[in-house]
Amino acid sequence: MKHRNTVSRFGLVALAGVMALGTASCAVDTGDGEDLSTDPDAITGANAVARTATVESFVLVRTGATDREIQEAAVSQMRPLFGAMKANDIGMGRRLDTANAYTYIDTSTFRRDTVTVVNPATPGVTSEMLRVRFRYTDRAIVNNRYASRRAFNTTLLFGRYESYASEITQTCQSEHQDWGASGIWYNFEPHLTRCQALVTAEKDRIDTQRRALANPDREVTVDEVNRHFLPISLKLTTIARTENKYPEYHRLFDDNRLVIGSFFGVDKLDDPNDYGAKNFFTYIRTVLRARPELKLTASAPSADLTTISFNGMTITNVTPLQVAGWIVDNAGYPSAVPYAMRDAFRRQVIAQWRDKNLTFSSPANVTINGQAKAVTVEVRVFYGNEEGWGTGAVQRYQAAFRDVDVFQYTGHSHLGSGPLDARNYSASNFPDRYQILMVNSCVSFNYYNVFFDMHPGGTRNLDTVTNGLPVYLEGSGESSARFAVAFLDGQFRNYLQILTSMKIDLPWERGHDANRVADGESDNVFTPTTQRMTLTFPAAR
Repeated sequence: MKHRNTVSRFGLVALAGVMALGTASCAVDTGDGEDLSTDPDAITGANAVARTATVESFVLVRTGATDREIQEAAVSQMRPLFGAMKANDIGMGRRLDTANAYTYIDTSTFRRDTVTVVNPATPGVTSEMLRVRFRYTDRAIVNNRYASRRAFNTTLLFGRYESYASEITQTCQSEHQDWGASGIWYNFEPHLTRCQALVTAEKDRIDTQRRALANPDREVTVDEVNRHFLPISLKLTTIARTENKYPEYHRLFDDNRLVIGSFFGVDKLDDPNDYGAKNFFTYIRTVLRARPELKLTASAPSADLTTISFNGMTITNVTPLQVAGWIVDNAGYPSAVPYAMRDAFRRQVIAQWRDKNLTFSSPANVTINGQAKAVTVEVRVFYGNEEGWGTGAVQRYQAAFRDVDVFQYTGHSHLGSGPLDARNYSASNFPDRYQILMVNSCVSFNYYNVFFDMHPGGTRNLDTVTNGLPVYLEGSGESSARFAVAFLDGQFRNYLQILTSMKIDLPWERGHDANRVADGESDNVFTPTTQRMTLTFPAAR
C-alpha cells in the first residue's frame, strides 16, 4: 500500500503523489460481437477493463542454450514490464518471481537463429550467440482511460540488468528507494524524461552501428548484446467485461450463517497515528453504522474493551464507536485525557484492541424464494502485526479460510511474499464451498488470483476482489468496510455496483479507485429475480 507523499522500505508505498484520473469510457466493452459472458478471463471493474496483453520480443543467449535457459532469460526480461505498466495505471496479472514462472513463456513460439557478434573496435574478431524470438502473453487490468487503446509502447530492460541496477534506480524511478537490483522490476518507470533520454541515446547509437554491418540479418553489435533497454509494443486485445454478475448471495447462507473475516495489518507499531489502526476502527465504525444490530460478543484472547484505566482514572462503558472517534477523528476524548496526553491515550487504546480476534454478531432472518430461515451474522475483525513470520498470521489466515464466507485483508502486500502469499497454502486449507476473497492492498490482482488454482471448485467456488494498482493507506479501511456492508445491508447489489460504492474521496483525489476488479464471477448464477432474497435483522436495542 502507499502513503501520501511518503516512501516505505519494502515497496509497499510506491508511486506516492496524485495519480490523475482520465475520462472514463461510458461504452460497455463487449468484445468483437461474441458472447463472452462466461469467459473465465472476464472481469468486472468500475474503473478498469481486462485486456489480453501480448509482447513479441527476443533474447540473446549462448549457443546451445536449453529451452529452460531461454525461458528464464525471457521471464527476466518481462518482469520489469510490471513496473513500466504500473507507472501508466495498467496492472499486469502474472507473478514472475515464482519458481515456475518460466512456464509462462511458451516454447512453441520460439524462433531461433544464430547471429555473429561484431565489435567495431576489433575488426575480424567475432563470436556467436543464439537469438530467440518469443511471445509473452498476460492478462492486464487497464484503466478506463485506455479502454480504446489496442497497443501501448513502452521499454523493457535487457540482459542481466542487475549489473547496471544503480544507474536504473537513479534515472528510471521517480522514488529512489533502497531495494537494490531485486526491486527494479517493481518501480521501473521508463516513461520518465530522464530515463527516455538514456533509451533514445542508446537506440540511436545501436542504429548507427547496425547501418555499418555487412549482414544485418545475421549480425549484431557488441552494444546490442550489452544494451540496457529494449523498446517494445504491448498489444492489447479485448476480454469480456461483465456488467451484471452478482456475488452468490444465496450460497453464503448455506450453513445458516454468514461469517465475514477481516484482517488489518499494523503500519507503524506503537504509533498513535498508525494507519493500520485508523483503517481498523474506520472499518468497525462504518460496519456498525450500517448494521447497528451487530454487537461485540467475543474477544480472543478474552478482554474487557469497555473499560480503560488511564491517568489515574477509570473510564467505563466505552463503545467501539467512541473508540473510533478517538483514533480516527482525534476527537471526543474523555475529560480524564488532557490535551498533552492524547497521543499516549491513543497509543494505550490501540494496544488494548490490538492482537485480538473480535466478533461482532447478531441473529438475522433470510428468505430465499419465499423460504425463511433464522441465521447468524458474524463480522470477525483482527488488527495486529502481520509483517513477520513469527506473528501467527499464516495460522490465522488458514483458520479463516476454513471457516469464513467472506475473507478480507487490508494492509501491506510485502511484494506478494508476506504471510498471505499463496505459496503458504494448499487446497486442504479451503472448504469445498463458495467463498469470496477480497484483498485491499498493493497490486493484489498480481499476487492473489493464484488462489483459484488451489481452491476446490476453482471459480465455481471462489470470487476474488483485488487491486490492479497500489492503493493508498488513507481510505482503505473505508473501502474495505463498504465491501463488507454490501453483504449486510440486504440490497443484494451486483459486483459493478459494489465496486462503484468502494470508490473513495481522498483529500487530493475524488472517486479514487486503484483498478479494483472482481474476478471468478463470470460463472455465478445469482440474480435478484431467480433467487429472490431478503435479509433482515431484529431491531437494535
